[in-house]
Amino acid sequence: MEKTGRVVVWLAIALVGLLAGVASALEVGGALEREREYRASPVCASVPVTASACVWEQPFTVRESDTHTDDRHEEPAATLLLPDGKPWNVAFRDSEPVVSEMRPGDPVVGVVWRGGIVEVRDAEGRRQQTTFGPVGWPADRLGGALALISFGLIALVGSLWAIVKRGDRRHERAAAVVRWHGAAVGVAAILTLWAQANNDWPMWAIWAIWGPLALILLATMVACAVAALRSDGEGYELLGEPPVLPVPPGRPPVRESGPVPGTGAGGLPRAYRMSRGRRNGLMAVLVAKTALLLFMVWSEDIPPFWFRLGLSVLMALIVIVFLVRVPRSATLVDSTGIRIRGITRTRRVAWEDVREIRAEPLRGSNGGLVLRVLAYVYLTGGGRRLLKHLDDTGYDVDREIAALSAARAGLRDTDTAPDAPAA
Repeated sequence: MEKTGRVVVWLAIALVGLLAGVASALEVGGALEREREYRASPVCASVPVTASACVWEQPFTVRESDTHTDDRHEEPAATLLLPDGKPWNVAFRDSEPVVSEMRPGDPVVGVVWRGGIVEVRDAEGRRQQTTFGPVGWPADRLGGALALISFGLIALVGSLWAIVKRGDRRHERAAAVVRWHGAAVGVAAILTLWAQANNDWPMWAIWAIWGPLALILLATMVACAVAALRSDGEGYELLGEPPVLPVPPGRPPVRESGPVPGTGAGGLPRAYRMSRGRRNGLMAVLVAKTALLLFMVWSEDIPPFWFRLGLSVLMALIVIVFLVRVPRSATLVDSTGIRIRGITRTRRVAWEDVREIRAEPLRGSNGGLVLRVLAYVYLTGGGRRLLKHLDDTGYDVDREIAALSAARAGLRDTDTAPDAPAA
């Protein structure tokens, strides 16, 4: 019931976002026409007495200004005085770069068009659009439409999918992946709009930046959804691997334990994987740091555009590889040997090549969120391999090593020389 409630909330948010995005998209055409009309307007021959389609620059004196930093619901505003003392109230979308520097008595120039002040210029030549100004509105409407429509459509698909396939855990996980990727696509559109407005890029830059990012996120969404559909009951991928029974999670911390009686080959197969909570935590940290890096790069004017775009694509690919491959990372043990499956490759160790399996404390670890004990397999030919995810965060390491050692004793096909002490 709780999951159904969450899906219904997602569905409602998706519908609201989709409707708002469509409304914003319908306003793009009108905003573009108004901006084109303003840019093509001629200069007035004389001071306009009534609202006119020509542009006139009128000197003003600042009487007062307020950025309203303490009240988020109030727009920055100022009261300007004409030479005859008549006040003229104007509002702004934000406080930079002119409003924050306004002081009573400062001279400014207001650009008047169609009976309203569309822009204010201070004595140092800095310009700022008012809320009446038409410049920048098309990009704002387009960015809002992209963010809301993309999020609304994807989240709507994910929500309906979860409702139709209610009760099927794999389909529910895949639907959740789709919904969260919809949120990521929307956030990417918002960040793109922010970068475009902050750097005064033309409106086509929104498409140039957001388009590739959206395609990458969609590719990631498809890959993660497919992985969720092919996962086992705990959300891990099989992808053609032989059936491997996961060790029950939530084992107690490392403790003294003798050999597990009656195991041997009968205790296989076994699998050791990163817990879902720890994996999701690492993914969240990676995504947050990637977003912070890209935010810093796109907010600076120093790096060239090709560098920003290239770095964005590279970081997106790294995140995709991490999201797709990390869930497959595991140590899989069966009657043929040990497979240590990493992010880029899989190492195989036959039982006849195993000399010893032992646990070792991690130097410098004081517990907490850090691993304290790791497990290694030592080879008869020298060297060792780390048994990925067989650690004290989710398993009783002593017990598992006892089980694996018993299996090794029962499955080795050839006799080996007496084991030398592990280095």
